Amino acid sequence: MIPASSLPAARRFWAVLATGALFVLAGLYAAHVMETRGHIVTGMNNRIVWGLPHVFAIFLIVAASGVLNVASVGSVFRQAAYKPHAPLSGLLCLALLAGGLAVLMLDLGRPERIIVAATHYNFTSVFAWNMFLYSGMAAIVAVYLWALMEPRRAAWSRPAGIAAFAWRIILTSGTGSIFAFLVARQAFGTAVLIPLFLAMSLGWGLAVFLVAQSALYRWNGLTLPVEIRRRMPQAPRPRGHRGRRSRSSCPTARGSGRDGRAQTACKAMP
Repeated sequence: MIPASSLPAARRFWAVLATGALFVLAGLYAAHVMETRGHIVTGMNNRIVWGLPHVFAIFLIVAASGVLNVASVGSVFRQAAYKPHAPLSGLLCLALLAGGLAVLMLDLGRPERIIVAATHYNFTSVFAWNMFLYSGMAAIVAVYLWALMEPRRAAWSRPAGIAAFAWRIILTSGTGSIFAFLVARQAFGTAVLIPLFLAMSLGWGLAVFLVAQSALYRWNGLTLPVEIRRRMPQAPRPRGHRGRRSRSSCPTARGSGRDGRAQTACKAMP
């Protein structure tokens, strides 16, 4: 029997599990609709070569690359404050990568054709390169997690972290290359798109990590250490907030005339 003291936590667990099951059922129904009606339901047509599944797939794969940065800060750059968060970072990377690749299965038309894609390679295609990049990323992150969570392999955590950091840069660049080297794209778009994907991976990955970490900490009634919270940017104040202005934000009379009008305006402010 479940103890009475743990009933609220148990109910929360089953609520989260039920919510996840609803998302899975919705995904299966969407895949069935696309299988029966065709890819046109995703917005794909003769002019738009990729539909809505690619939007989700690219977000998940690029975010999987970026979410690993938290672990890289701790292992590669030796910031000890971030090392306890490295296992969650690696686990989220594998989960997001698996989700993105699962969405890409819908783009094959028939999912069983993954055997053809995995055994027949056209090395002049960027898609073939990404087959190795995705599988290599999963393998390296799995080894990295093993080194992080096995005390006897702690010495290998930094070399594995450096390999994962370098591989995620290559993976994000390869994913951006899919869209950068389209024939219809102009030259400046080709040059900008890969750095843009790298920048997006940093933002998306950190956002996913912060959301997951906040949910887990609230679930267990924990709070981040003060020194970690100081490193995070403060949330902007809501519009219309009339708080006390600090002295450093008041303009000085220097450069504003001899009459000191700037100081007078500053004192009049609440």
